[in-house]
Amino acid sequence: MMRREIGALVALAVLNVVGLSGCDLTKDPPQPPYEVVIRVDSDPGVPLPGAVVVRNGKDIIATGPDGRAKLQMAGNDGTTSDFMVRCPADFTSPMQPISITIRRLSGGGALPEYTTNCPPNVRRVVVAVRADGGPNLPITYLGKPVGKTDQSGAAHLLLAMKPGDQFQLGLDTSAPGLERLRPESPAKVFVVKDADDIQVFDIKFTLEPLKKVYHPPPPRPVQIKPRHIDN
Repeated sequence: MMRREIGALVALAVLNVVGLSGCDLTKDPPQPPYEVVIRVDSDPGVPLPGAVVVRNGKDIIATGPDGRAKLQMAGNDGTTSDFMVRCPADFTSPMQPISITIRRLSGGGALPEYTTNCPPNVRRVVVAVRADGGPNLPITYLGKPVGKTDQSGAAHLLLAMKPGDQFQLGLDTSAPGLERLRPESPAKVFVVKDADDIQVFDIKFTLEPLKKVYHPPPPRPVQIKPRHIDN
């Protein structure tokens, strides 16, 4: 009798172990991390290192010299997370987040890549001055001289300004000896674009013809004839 009871207990224990093993086998294996790349450019095609990827207010990773940062996301397929990018100083951070949805693909391959931009706060503007007939003329900015044309009337200026700013350059013709130069002290307004740019200040000067001034001939001497006065 004792042997039967012991055998039943052993059989029950074996069934329990098999049952537990069967339950473990039915569990889904843990999902591998989902890897993606975020690429940050300053201008299109110009990688920006040092941009910080942020999630839920916490810094996650910064972009490297190639402007890229690799992330690992946990979760099931279909899970979406938002990431913000904080740009380095002197660059404008994007206002919209990068939304990434986990979509695991079999067979590996290239990692999904998401791109955003951190445009510079300051743009460089080269102004090429071409003053035909205006050699050695002062170039003015905000009423002050900032350069001078050469003997051919050419000059180049480099300015650093914010996108959307406006500025005016002029050519000063007020010096003595330039009274006949036309147009008088011309100026041009420029607008800074959202990219480094080269703009042209092209003007052609002419000389106003000399005015003919009539000079009447000097008066001829008048001969006074002597008069005879009778007594």
